[in-house]
Amino acid sequence: MLTFRTPDEAVAKANNSTYGLSAGIWSEKGSRILSIANQLRAGVVWANTFNQFDPTSPFGGYKQSGYGREGGRLGLRAYLKES
Repeated sequence: MLTFRTPDEAVAKANNSTYGLSAGIWSEKGSRILSIANQLRAGVVWANTFNQFDPTSPFGGYKQSGYGREGGRLGLRAYLKES
């Protein structure tokens, strides 16, 4: 956990990491959650919860937390060949 004064400062602090596996956002405003989530460089962004996974969703990270996606339709692309 880090302290911040503005949403822009929170995004800057979150993105200034060598890792990017997951992030969590807590807010009463859905529009704020979507705006911040689109700016974060994290593989998974949770809204008003943490560590809840949908097994059909792709999973992956950024930076030193991984490259690409596993699971879901996006995770299958690496194994498919177009003919």
